[in-house]
Amino acid sequence: MKRNAFFQLVQKEDGLYLKSYPAVNGGSSLKNDDILQYLTKKNYPDVDLMLIKTFLDEAQKKENALVKLLDGEHIPENEFAIISTDEKRNLAKIRLYPPSNNGKRLTVSELKDLIAQNGIKHGIIDSNIEMALKGRLYCTDILIAKATLPVQGKNAEIIYNFNVEKTNTPQMSEDGSVDFHKLDMIENVKEGQLLATLIPAVHGKEGIDVCGVPIKPNKVIVKSLKHGKKIHLTEDKLEMYSDVSGNVTLVDETVFVSDLYEVPADVGPSTGDIDYDGSVEVKGNVLTGYTVHATGDITVNGAVEGATLIAGGKIVLKRGIQGMSKGVMEAQGDIISNFIESCSNVKSGGKVITDAIMHSKVTAKEEVVVNGKRGLIAGGKVRSESKIETKIVGSTMGTSTELEVGLDPAISDRYHAIEKEIEKYSEEKEKILQNMQILQKRLKAKGKLDDEKMKMLKDNTVRLKEIEQEMEKDSEEYDVLGEKLEKYNSAGKIVVQDIAYPGVKMTISNVTSFIHTDTHHSTFVREGADIRIKGI
Repeated sequence: MKRNAFFQLVQKEDGLYLKSYPAVNGGSSLKNDDILQYLTKKNYPDVDLMLIKTFLDEAQKKENALVKLLDGEHIPENEFAIISTDEKRNLAKIRLYPPSNNGKRLTVSELKDLIAQNGIKHGIIDSNIEMALKGRLYCTDILIAKATLPVQGKNAEIIYNFNVEKTNTPQMSEDGSVDFHKLDMIENVKEGQLLATLIPAVHGKEGIDVCGVPIKPNKVIVKSLKHGKKIHLTEDKLEMYSDVSGNVTLVDETVFVSDLYEVPADVGPSTGDIDYDGSVEVKGNVLTGYTVHATGDITVNGAVEGATLIAGGKIVLKRGIQGMSKGVMEAQGDIISNFIESCSNVKSGGKVITDAIMHSKVTAKEEVVVNGKRGLIAGGKVRSESKIETKIVGSTMGTSTELEVGLDPAISDRYHAIEKEIEKYSEEKEKILQNMQILQKRLKAKGKLDDEKMKMLKDNTVRLKEIEQEMEKDSEEYDVLGEKLEKYNSAGKIVVQDIAYPGVKMTISNVTSFIHTDTHHSTFVREGADIRIKGI
């Protein structure tokens, strides 16, 4: 049987000695920290450290080294145990030390009482406790308790029975123009069709640490089938079916089915504003001052003037928009338009695909692609969180034009604010832990604390729990925002296939640069604190 080396206090007529016992069958040798820890616990503060070094050196040379530690007579020391747990309290261990030559050994009952006094309540391994005492396994960590670990659950999952990644990029004609007659944007659905199936979350089972405190399993993501009108769920809420034939759209995990509403002519005085729960197709034009609001897609076959279009899905303009400085388009999906001119606000939750953007404010969650026959961005401000691609940007006249890619500055600001908040909580936590350690030492030494200090200890415990909860919440948000920052800082780019004219302002992830000379066939990316120009 393998056994670590250990030491013993031996009382003689002329003083107290340290005696060594050798390791057996490959056990560990004596360590300085082991002796110091024991002597500190047993209140021998005035020991000469050089004597301990001498003792360890002697123990290396012979089996039973004997070195005098202190003069005089000392009270016998009984067999002693130090009990410890790991940080997560998944495991508890004891480390036994032998009694002095006149001391008493611990009984199994006494050792179990000591374990209970140290807060170890769950998963106790009785056989190991008995083995440690019976085998006199000194200066050795013995496992005495194991936590019951939690059983982890499973996240909910939704399986959609339609193409959620429907192709919506228009085809290009041989002359380079966008062919708006061949758009594959609509996912058709039949009445009674199964749209989605929910596999419910499976919740985990709590565990218990060695101190009897519950260990919560990881949180699972709970989902439900979310939908608009003209859809129903089965009684168990696990399947979703369409009530009508039409088209289906997925927006932020909500399924919409709509049967198309057609406007046979212009949206204007004869129709008033359009507000429809579904998709809208306008056969004519949308005149200045009128609004088309649809929970699904908006398709306009004619021209759009200074109007407002708001869609829960896509917006498709086959002849483009002349916004007259007040045109507005907002879509949760893509915006596809022959051209975009003089619009005060164009905002897409997906991509913006067009032949030209002139004197307009355009923002896209995904890419902005200006790659038609003209492929021009001139005037205004165009923003994308990932990529802007165009043939030409700016003009020979130095038209003020801004391109911006990367993450919204508000996300970066929130990320750094949380960083400071976590740092502040960490400092406060450290101070509280130090105060609690001092108070607990006094409590252990004196057996009690006065009312004021007892209240302070309780208040510190409550505050510590509050801080840990806040830090956990902040850390989760911090990680999510950090992943977004990392993703967008590395991915944002501006591609100019032909020429970028002087005066164009480019911002990539909050780093700004101006074009000073004609720049051809270039990709602009952020590297560190600079914007670099690379080939296409």
